Amino acid sequence: MTRLIDSHIHLDDDRYASDRAELIKMAQMAGVSQFIVPAVSRKRFATVQQLAMKHESVFHTLGLHPYYIDQHSAEDLEALATALSQPGVIGVGECGLDHFLKNLDRNKQQLVFEAQVVLAKHFKLPLILHVRGAVDDVFNVLKKHDYYHAVMHSFNGSAEQARQITAAGVYLGFGPAVCNPQARKLQTMVQSVPLDRIMLETDGPDQPFYDRYGKRNLPIDLLRVNQELATILNVDAMTLAEQTAANARALFRI
Repeated sequence: MTRLIDSHIHLDDDRYASDRAELIKMAQMAGVSQFIVPAVSRKRFATVQQLAMKHESVFHTLGLHPYYIDQHSAEDLEALATALSQPGVIGVGECGLDHFLKNLDRNKQQLVFEAQVVLAKHFKLPLILHVRGAVDDVFNVLKKHDYYHAVMHSFNGSAEQARQITAAGVYLGFGPAVCNPQARKLQTMVQSVPLDRIMLETDGPDQPFYDRYGKRNLPIDLLRVNQELATILNVDAMTLAEQTAANARALFRI
């Protein structure tokens, strides 16, 4: 059976509250063996930790997401530093920069993100990176701190950016967006990415498939991502599943 790893899913989201356990079990029965759940703010730290303790297949990371930059404080960074030393945390994130949304304080984003890169390097933990509209700026921070132990989640940069980033050792995460028949530029770019640098994700419950707008992304949907991306890459679906799972295990040491 295919043993896929979802490298990015927000199973702690309240939209999964009523049927979370059933959805996890359904996905596992179909071949999704493990799930990596990133926290996005200090108030979610305990929630993702408890979720990982409850479900053997769930692993968690801790971070401060740029979407919520107005809420993050110096005390949150202190709490993150303390929490990262606890057993069970496998990474730092979701963190990064968002230059797509114009109402987010870019200076504060930069400060909070760089602090998290410093923490990741100190604790020797991988980063889960949010790079919307900010691929080059995020990569420049990694270069500044000489730390490439990371995955750029929901990557949507150019082929040249992908080449430089993967050459440095960073992984790229792809989800339902790459399956959209209209996303020709994205599909062309992903065809240039080495298989040993690709990870699969659902980003559930957000980022639904193009033909399911308005509905939740489910854990089991990773199978569709794998199947459709395999077709785009012209590789066997089992080969893609095995390689992307191996990539996730290598980065997150799970």
